[in-house]
Amino acid sequence: MKKVVWDRLGIAFSSACVVHCIIVAFVPLFLPVLSQYTHSSWVHVFVLATMLITTPFAFVPGYKKHGLTWILTTALTGLLLVFLGLIIEDKVSDQISHGISIMGSLLLVIAHAKNIQHSRRHRHAHGHSHHQCC
Repeated sequence: MKKVVWDRLGIAFSSACVVHCIIVAFVPLFLPVLSQYTHSSWVHVFVLATMLITTPFAFVPGYKKHGLTWILTTALTGLLLVFLGLIIEDKVSDQISHGISIMGSLLLVIAHAKNIQHSRRHRHAHGHSHHQCC
């Protein structure tokens, strides 16, 4: 699978995480009746596991080829924040734990978008020949 596909999957899962976290943390504040339907720990574990699987496929090849540490660091920071949000979930309010996960997911979206952008820029710099590295 091409790296850009992994980046797009990463953006999709990270964006889904943001939407989920907003729904779980903030919708019940306005519609308390929904709170019994919004909290499922297995969803958080599933999303984090999916991110842990897709992230290396998206970032490791680009990092090995180009050495752009800031993109890899942004992605790893994002993963760490999502993981932290999951760990502290039962110890703090949903707004805090999910807010941390939202920040992590947004960092992942940014890192994936920059990874795609860099790959495209690099491809265009080398033309559309068979010398594409990304």
